[in-house]
Amino acid sequence: MRDQNDARRRLRLHDLGRVVDRGATDAGPMPQAGAGLRPSLVRVVDAGGSDDPLRVLRRIGEDPEHPLARCRDDDLVARHARTATRAVSVETRADTRVVMHDAVVIGAGHNGLVAANVLADAGWSVSVLEREDEPGGAVRSGELIEPGFVNDLCSAFYPLGAASPVFRALDVEIPFRHGPLVLAHPALDGPCAVLERGAAPDEWLRIEPAILRGLVTPFPQVRAAAGLAREPRAARLLRRPADPLEARLREGNALHSDARPWGPAGRAFGLILTMLGRTHGFPCVAGGSGTIARVLADRAVARGVELRLGERVDRIPAARRAVIVATDVWEFGRITGRRIRVEPDPATVKLDWTLDRPIPWSAEPARRSPVVHLGGPGDFVLFGQYSMVDPTRAPAGKETAWAYSHVLRSAEAIEAQVEAHAPGFRALVRGRRVEHLPPGRINLGTAKLRNELVLRPFHGRPETGISGVYLGSASAHPGGGVHGAPGWIAAQAAVRSASRRRARGLWSLTSSSR
Repeated sequence: MRDQNDARRRLRLHDLGRVVDRGATDAGPMPQAGAGLRPSLVRVVDAGGSDDPLRVLRRIGEDPEHPLARCRDDDLVARHARTATRAVSVETRADTRVVMHDAVVIGAGHNGLVAANVLADAGWSVSVLEREDEPGGAVRSGELIEPGFVNDLCSAFYPLGAASPVFRALDVEIPFRHGPLVLAHPALDGPCAVLERGAAPDEWLRIEPAILRGLVTPFPQVRAAAGLAREPRAARLLRRPADPLEARLREGNALHSDARPWGPAGRAFGLILTMLGRTHGFPCVAGGSGTIARVLADRAVARGVELRLGERVDRIPAARRAVIVATDVWEFGRITGRRIRVEPDPATVKLDWTLDRPIPWSAEPARRSPVVHLGGPGDFVLFGQYSMVDPTRAPAGKETAWAYSHVLRSAEAIEAQVEAHAPGFRALVRGRRVEHLPPGRINLGTAKLRNELVLRPFHGRPETGISGVYLGSASAHPGGGVHGAPGWIAAQAAVRSASRRRARGLWSLTSSSR
C-alpha cells in the first residue's frame, strides 16, 4: 500500500493521466497511471531501436521514476529517435513541431554552459534555456556607462577560473591577463600587504591537486580526502599567520565571502584564495568577463547544442534523460514548487566607474595590482582596476574600475573608503553605475559553514530528489566563483545515471514538475 501511495504521489506530481497507444506496433493496452487523475491522451508512433518507448510506457503505472509529460490540453505525438543520442521530435494537433532533447539545461550562465558542453561531449542532444537575451549570467561585460569603456557586469577576477580543472578538461582557451602584482591590501597607517605569484609553501603545492579534485567532485570525496590525508602537516596552513601582513592577506581573501574571517570556513577560504593567488594569480579576462561566456557558448553550439535566449522557464521541461537547473536554489524552488530553506549571502552594493586616468593610490603597490583590498571586517571593499593589464577596457590614458561591498551599505561609503586610500579619486570619476544587489546574488547562498560541503544544499551532491533533475549552479557544491565545477558535477552525475539505467535496460523521460 505504501508503494502504491508513493507511486500515485509521484504520478500526481508529474501530472500524468491515462496513457494510450495508437502506434503501428501492437503493444497491447496501456495501463492506467493512477485512479482519479485527469486523463491525458498520449500517442507514441514509430517506436524503434533499443530504447523502445512502448515498453517504457507499460512500466509507468508501476515505475513512477519514468514519467512522460503531457502537453497541456493537446494530444501529443512523439516520434521516437532510433538512436539514443538523437532528439525526440514532438508534434501537437496543430503540427507545431518541438524537439525533445536528451537534456535541457535551465540557465546559460557559465555553469549552465559547462554542463551543456559536458553533455554534448557525451553525445547527448542538448537545449539550453536562458531568460536573458544573452548568455553568461554573472559572467558578462559591456559598455555599461559610456562608449569605449568596458566594465564587467558582476564577476571580474578569476583565481578559481585560472586554476579550474573544468576549463582545462574542456580545453577552452580563456585569455586571462595578469598584472605585475596579484593584489595589494594597503593600510591607512602602516605598510601595504602584497600578494605575488610564486613562493607558495611546499605543503600547499603538495595538497593543491587534492583541493582542486575536491572542487570538481561531489560528496563523498574519497580520493580528494585521501590526497589531503597524505599531507597531515598541511593542516598547519590553517593557523592564523604570525606575520601581520600575511594575516591581512588571508583576512581580505576570506572577506570575499560572508563567513567570519577566522572561523573554520573563513580560514579555509582565506587560505585557498591566497595560495591560488600565488600559484595561479587573480587574472581578469581580455575584452571583459563576457569572453568566458562566449568561449563556452561557441564551443557548445559547435557541438550541436541549441541555445534559446529570452525564454523564461516556469516548470521543469520535458527531456529524455536529464534536466540541469543552473540557476540559484530559490529559482529552482519557484520552478518546482518546492520550499527552499537556504540562507542567502548578504545584500551587496556594487559600483562601476569610468575614470579620466588611473587611480592615484597612496600605497605604490596598489598602482601595480589589478585587485585591491580596502579596510577590514567592518568596512571591507573589494576593488578592481583594468588598464594596466587590458588596454581594450578603456581609451588610452583612461581607466575602468569596479568595486563591491557586502558590509558598507551605500555607494557613498564605498567611494569614501576609496578616496581615503587614493586622495583625488572622486575628481577622476567620469561616470558611475550603482547596483544594490539583493541577498543571494553573489554567492547564491551563504558561505557560512552551515551551508558548505555536505550541507550545500542537497548533501553536497547535485541530485535534487526529483528523478532526472540536477542542480548545477553556484548554489550547489562547491559554491561561488567562476570555475564551472557545479555545472560539471551535475552533468557528470546525469551521464553516470543514464549509463547505469541503460545497463539495467531502462529508459526514461524527465517531465514537467508542475
